[in-house]
Amino acid sequence: MSIKQHFDLVDDLNKALSQIRTDLNIQPPMMWCPNCQKRHRSKFTDISITAMYYALKRFELCDKDEFNKLQRDWKKYSTSENIDIYGKKNDRQENYNKKGLKKSTTAQR
Repeated sequence: MSIKQHFDLVDDLNKALSQIRTDLNIQPPMMWCPNCQKRHRSKFTDISITAMYYALKRFELCDKDEFNKLQRDWKKYSTSENIDIYGKKNDRQENYNKKGLKKSTTAQR
């Protein structure tokens, strides 16, 4: 399976989870907002691609070597495409070079 197919599977899992939450009337947890000093409902998080990989390992749908290969392939793909674990563009990484050091925004003298 390609990484794109992995994301399709994650999307299907997210839709199923959302449907379960709707059917069972599960509400997101409450959180305390330090800005307005009130309690609000937080939002549910989505299933990430790495969470799917760990679930495959936990339920023994892949062995240790397959899991490690999935992780390696994901790391290469996410670095080359500059995306996060949810498949969104990762703006944070644009300001860092390959060694993880912040690029200078001032002109060189």
